[in-house]
Amino acid sequence: MFHIRIPMLRACGALGLLALASSAYAESLTLSQTVTQALKQDAWLAANSKQQQSAIALSQGALALPDPKISVGVLNMPTDTFDFEQEAMTQLSVQVTQMFPVGDSLQIGSDQQLVKVEQAKWQRANRVALLEKDVTRLWLSAYYYQQALQIVSQSKPLFEQLNDAVASNYRASYGSARQQDLLRAELELSKLDQRLIELTQARDNALNQLKQYLPQQLGEQLSVARRDQALAKLSINDSLSHEQIAVSLSHHPLVKLIDMRTDGAHLDQSLAEQKYKPQWGVTLGYGYRGDTPNGSDRADLASLAVSVSMPIFSTSRQDAEVSAARLQAEALASDRELLLNELLSRYQAVMGNWTQLKKREALYQTELLPKYHASSEAALNAYTRDDGRFVDIVQARIAELNAQVELLGIQVEQSKQAAELNYLITRHQAPSSKGEQL
Repeated sequence: MFHIRIPMLRACGALGLLALASSAYAESLTLSQTVTQALKQDAWLAANSKQQQSAIALSQGALALPDPKISVGVLNMPTDTFDFEQEAMTQLSVQVTQMFPVGDSLQIGSDQQLVKVEQAKWQRANRVALLEKDVTRLWLSAYYYQQALQIVSQSKPLFEQLNDAVASNYRASYGSARQQDLLRAELELSKLDQRLIELTQARDNALNQLKQYLPQQLGEQLSVARRDQALAKLSINDSLSHEQIAVSLSHHPLVKLIDMRTDGAHLDQSLAEQKYKPQWGVTLGYGYRGDTPNGSDRADLASLAVSVSMPIFSTSRQDAEVSAARLQAEALASDRELLLNELLSRYQAVMGNWTQLKKREALYQTELLPKYHASSEAALNAYTRDDGRFVDIVQARIAELNAQVELLGIQVEQSKQAAELNYLITRHQAPSSKGEQL
């Protein structure tokens, strides 16, 4: 019967993987580096910033009065002779008219642009939060496949040693009693190679999806950092009270965006109400007159006029505009409640998933993995004493390997749920550069 030196196998496998890792992941990105690069090159954020600057400029210009109107003309010209000095009423007139917007419409117009500034801010904050969540999930997917690839690769030397030992024992026995063991060992080794290929393909697919968020020069040689501190960084506070959760959700960028839209609707209502007020205007005029026929000077004429509009026939139109703006504000209030309910439902669902994943992780670490390992060692010892079947060793080793990969999947999925929770309840501000390193 053959003997397998487990410590030596694990040492050889670790050395082989270390050499593989040093060449394959020389240019790797941590999670925070990936998020930072994605935020830096996002074209939407740059466009939104320009829109915000545009609204700021418009808010400053909205306070200016409308341009005055100047009119120049000749009044009361006699048509029989067209002599400018014949009639005393004939004059060269220059008039300047200045109209004043109704009520506080200028200030309200400026405030409307400032509301758009705030809307752009919260749109950008939501975009940053979404990018952080989406990039984090993609990074974690690539991280999972990369770590799973490492786990499976680390177990391959053991299966190769098992295959070599069975083949050696089969050749020494000159019989067919161990033939099925040899075939089973070769089959499991081939299945392991197939699994490595599938994991490599899945990792490459995840990296390719991640490249869309990164600059081209980084995407060409992209891999994720192998350190698992990323999982610890994505922690959450699972002891928040219902009131704290409600406050956090009320500060979500999407909720704040609806708040800004509601403020805009109130300003629309105020602007519509200003149209009930009359519009005033002032006209200053100066009339130059020619001399009398005998050569005497005529006095020039000055005029001052005040005009005011009479909003009599447009009342129904103004009532409709005010009512429409008020109803829009009320509709946005309902939208806010619906959004808060949706966010709360998502939070409760994700928190429930995160809690169950945390329990599963503890169960794997304290119960399942130790038992899988003990079962694997027991099957190996029994077979070594010629008191067990080879298929039991293979099944036990595969079960232990699967458990390790499943634990990794649970940890990564828990981190993905944490990223979703952070998106829901973290108070986001205007985008800022994140230089944190994992």
